[in-house]
Amino acid sequence: MRSRDRGSDTALMRAFAARDAAAAEELYRRFASRIYGLGIVMLGDDAAAQDLVQDTFVKLWRSAARYDPVRGRLDTWVLLVARSLAIDALRRRVLDVRTLDRSAVRGETSPEPGPEDHATTADLSERARRAMQALSAGQRAALELAYFGGKTSAEVAELEGIPVGTAKTRIRTALLKLREALEEQAT
Repeated sequence: MRSRDRGSDTALMRAFAARDAAAAEELYRRFASRIYGLGIVMLGDDAAAQDLVQDTFVKLWRSAARYDPVRGRLDTWVLLVARSLAIDALRRRVLDVRTLDRSAVRGETSPEPGPEDHATTADLSERARRAMQALSAGQRAALELAYFGGKTSAEVAELEGIPVGTAKTRIRTALLKLREALEEQAT
């Protein structure tokens, strides 16, 4: 069944690369809500999540011919593109805020990001990585599947071989622990 799924994914992406409207609609139907959910989790607001959906489909449109089913499943590829764009958006936010703060003090109108901005972005990434490492393996896996993989609680439960209630508990506990860890690191 997996090879048939990959075959249909490959056909879908070929049609999408050929600018087929039906393929575009199918791709949107399959992935827009998952990309939006990823955007809400990573970016924290509706407008940014909607922008992420749009930006992701633009990038997919431009790079559809590069999809290679041998390297991975279509859903994994699409969500990695979306995740990459979300991380870029977060970096821009940090740089924009820091740059605006500095330019207001200096009276500048178009400053370039400096080493401090890059250090701040690196620091945020490191804090997030440490917070994720503080989770148990089960919590981390459930959270990654749900929020970065776009899986439902039932799908997480099936993939992890655990009851749905356990999957929900792991996801919720992981979110609470992440919040606590990030708040502790911020102080």
